[in-house]
Amino acid sequence: MSNEKNAQPIDDEDTMPIDAHVVALDATMDFDIAAADKPLIRRIRGVYLYDRNSVTHCCEFTPSYWLVFLYYAVELTAKGRKLDDFGKDMLYQKYEASDAGNIYMHVPAVEAIKGKGRRYDYGVFYEDTPYDERMESLREHFCSNCVL
Repeated sequence: MSNEKNAQPIDDEDTMPIDAHVVALDATMDFDIAAADKPLIRRIRGVYLYDRNSVTHCCEFTPSYWLVFLYYAVELTAKGRKLDDFGKDMLYQKYEASDAGNIYMHVPAVEAIKGKGRRYDYGVFYEDTPYDERMESLREHFCSNCVL
C-alpha cells in the first residue's frame, strides 16, 4: 500500500504511518425526509475517516480510499434553527441515529472535496499496535468528538 503522491511502498501495513483525514459527504438523497421536516433540514452529511497513506485498487486503475463511517450530521435551515431545543433534538434523533457502512471512493473525488475537511495530527502513536487497531482507535475518537 502507498499514497499515490508519496509513492513510497510500505512492506508492513502494521508499521505504516496513518495520515488521518475526515471528510463530509452530502448524504441528503439517501434519506426519505418527511414532508414536515424538509423545510427544516438544509442537508444531511455523512462524516467519514480515511487514511491518505492507504489506497486500494478495486479492480480498476483509479485508486480508492477506504472511508470509515463515523456519523451523520444534520444541518438545519434558518427555520430549523428557530426550533426550540426539543424540536431540534427530535430531528437529530430521527436522522442522525442512522448508521451507514464503510465505502470505497475514488481518490480524485475525495481530493476534490478534501478542502472542506482537514488533516488531524493527533490520534494513535502506538509503535507495537497493528494498523487496524490504530484506525479503530481513531474511529472511536472521532465518533465521540465530532469534528465536522
